[in-house]
Amino acid sequence: MGKTTLSAATALRCAQLGYRTLVISTDTAHSLADALGMPLTNDPQPVSGTSLYATELDTAEELERYWGSIRRRIASSLEGQGVDGPIAGELAVFPGLDELVSLIRLFRYQEQGHYEVIIIDSAPTGASMRLLGAPDLQQWYVRHLAGLSSGAARLFLPSLQRALKLPWSEPQIQQQITSLFDQVTQLRDVLTDREQTSVRLVLNPDQLSVQETQRAFTYMSLFGLSVDSLYVNRILPDAVQDPFFEHWKADQAGYIDSVEAVFAPLPTFHIALRRREVIGVEALTSLAEETYGDVDPSRPLSVEQPLRFERRDGRYILILRLAAVEAGTVDLTKDADQLLIRLGRFRRTLSLPQVLASLEPEWASIEGQELHVAFREPSAR
Repeated sequence: MGKTTLSAATALRCAQLGYRTLVISTDTAHSLADALGMPLTNDPQPVSGTSLYATELDTAEELERYWGSIRRRIASSLEGQGVDGPIAGELAVFPGLDELVSLIRLFRYQEQGHYEVIIIDSAPTGASMRLLGAPDLQQWYVRHLAGLSSGAARLFLPSLQRALKLPWSEPQIQQQITSLFDQVTQLRDVLTDREQTSVRLVLNPDQLSVQETQRAFTYMSLFGLSVDSLYVNRILPDAVQDPFFEHWKADQAGYIDSVEAVFAPLPTFHIALRRREVIGVEALTSLAEETYGDVDPSRPLSVEQPLRFERRDGRYILILRLAAVEAGTVDLTKDADQLLIRLGRFRRTLSLPQVLASLEPEWASIEGQELHVAFREPSAR
């Protein structure tokens, strides 16, 4: 039981409350159909006995829809320069693009207005988040496409001996690129609108999962997405009294306390390990009722943002909400992708995403109830 199960359960709860609801899997390793116990396609299918619709997006189909002709042009040009066909085809799709075009399909559903609630079972990667965060995606792509055979690409592909030339002046190609990235811009506006979109993180009560969730939370905050709650999953219930699990239960309790301290004041839902797999509408509905009670999961579950980012003078500024912490000297220590913050008795370790892990903390200050940390390039002075 994990994010897919909770996505399906949440969607069923929203449908049960009377909302026209669609649940979509954009994860390449689809398991939504397994959770619901029914076959799914690239088009929304009604879930029997409910008002819910569900779909598993076919990434290949969406990629062909938005990027097919451009991919063939790039691949053809690369093959003409001696690159093997399969390799040329892979190079013609840039990291994160397949997930990005799937997200664009979500925007189309939102724009049509047929569904009141859309729930996404997704595993966003750094690549897709970076593309969503790019200030001018069309220029970014044209620049990278035009220079595909230079720099790092030439290092890995010695057979590329001359600049890649593509017919960007052709109106059809220009129009397709412009249309694609216009939709990306609109999508970004929807995803970063806190009144329309919330992100909910699912984790297990163990060290690796907690660290990865912190990193994901920082990433979401970096690109302006609003995280409004967390779900701690697979918690050993009190009914488990076997001595073998005593240490497991103690460790889980410690991690749960850590999660609630680090992510406060965001609400945290505790999901106990079930006796058997949660599969099918009946089991998912039961899970949703136990999880939410009287809470309406279609609404934002919190308006607080304990962590956010700003850009000032070309620097990333991390803004961390503090509670009951007196002003004083802030000590910052960075080790790889871990940032340790010390302020009096206050201690906090943040797991940084790749885009920040390569930077260095430059200064920190307390402003009201917030800690501001500025990051700079390692070579900057």
